[in-house]
Amino acid sequence: MERKIIKTSGISIRPAINKDAEDILNLLFNIWINEYGFDVEKEDFLDLLEIENFYNDSKGLFLVALDKEQIIGTIACQKLNDSCFVLKRMFVDKKFRGCGIAQLLLDNLLTEMVVLNEIQNTTFYLSTKENQAIAAKKFYLRNKFQVISRDELPENFPFFYKDDLFMKKQF
Repeated sequence: MERKIIKTSGISIRPAINKDAEDILNLLFNIWINEYGFDVEKEDFLDLLEIENFYNDSKGLFLVALDKEQIIGTIACQKLNDSCFVLKRMFVDKKFRGCGIAQLLLDNLLTEMVVLNEIQNTTFYLSTKENQAIAAKKFYLRNKFQVISRDELPENFPFFYKDDLFMKKQF
């Protein structure tokens, strides 16, 4: 199935490709280091260096939002098993927050995942740091995600940065 590019309000959403890796890393590292103060290294994120193999070849998906040709937002979804996915890499450049980019990314990702995987009885999980993601928590609650405890996560859930907020949405 060929994935299409979605364009709206001058912003386009498309699947990420390997040659986007440097721009994606620059966006994410700017947010992680300069906004959140995380101590991270590129070597810790091998999925971002092999996007197509890591996400697309395993029935996952990585989308980018672009303003003209500049990557301004990202979202990814990794398949954990036949009924379980984890949302990852949801970031929007600070200059574009509050403009609906995150909603466009999430809506497009969930729509693509439903079509691509013929989703039924599937759960999407995510994790974040609650004290650094107040707006993100509100965003996910608005999108019908529920707060859950850490022990409700699947066994193979990939933990990030000592996250302490866990959420899920069932289809």
